[in-house]
Amino acid sequence: MSEPADPAARVRIGISSWGGLPGFYPTSIKPAEKLAWYARFFSVVEVNVSFYRLVRAETYETWLATTPSSLMFDVKALGDLTHFRDDPPADETFAAFRASYDPLREAGRFGCVLFQFPPRFANTSRSRAYLRRVAAEMSSDLTAIEFRNHTWLAPESAEQTLSLLAELGLCYAIADEPQIPNDTVPPLPAVTNPALAYVRLHGRNASGWYRGRGDRYDYDYTDAELAAWAQIIDGLAKEARQVHVLFNNNARGAGTHNAMTLARMLGVAPSATPEMPPAQARLFEEGD
Repeated sequence: MSEPADPAARVRIGISSWGGLPGFYPTSIKPAEKLAWYARFFSVVEVNVSFYRLVRAETYETWLATTPSSLMFDVKALGDLTHFRDDPPADETFAAFRASYDPLREAGRFGCVLFQFPPRFANTSRSRAYLRRVAAEMSSDLTAIEFRNHTWLAPESAEQTLSLLAELGLCYAIADEPQIPNDTVPPLPAVTNPALAYVRLHGRNASGWYRGRGDRYDYDYTDAELAAWAQIIDGLAKEARQVHVLFNNNARGAGTHNAMTLARMLGVAPSATPEMPPAQARLFEEGD
């Protein structure tokens, strides 16, 4: 990854997955054309389908060929590596996943891998041992860790958690989500690997958090909330060589508008973008 001298230029803003995004794409657009349209507005994207299955090299090559070199790809870790219930995954599963995104590495357009752990992944000795294994298995690639269990970032444990990530060379993924006591994690700003700070904005829909994806990610950030994040991100950009900010509040398409507003606040919006299509009626999008 290149490292611009200007902290603001180090910030990349994008969306968690590009497939649905209500209100963002022209009605006439074909599915194969969506990523190219997306790249006109944003400089980073999360590959979400990689959570469900290994993405074929040919698919990555198509995405690379149809988008500008300025678009970076963050890859969500295979669900078998994060959401297992009993036995941890085999070494071969890690190896197959690492090999799957080789085209991104070879093209110089790989950002990081995101290991987003489920709420049941609590701060236990077994979980900490698994983080050490993740660090060893993924040592050749930047890897970000997102927690969704409050025990990792509670006041009495946050310092130790961040120290462990720093010791292992893992990037800490800052998550913004509804603040539900003894459940969700706080949006604690921190950098554990100077190569990358990672921010995921899920929205703050507390009443819909347990109702499934459609309601969970139905949230529209206010300008004041985005301005507060702009200050945080500006600080992160002074500590890390790159900052990736991904919006996941896309149940009704607010994420794309919020992302563009934040990009303008930070001075990293594209100089010219197409006119946005009219907002659509409510549609539920796959995403996590």
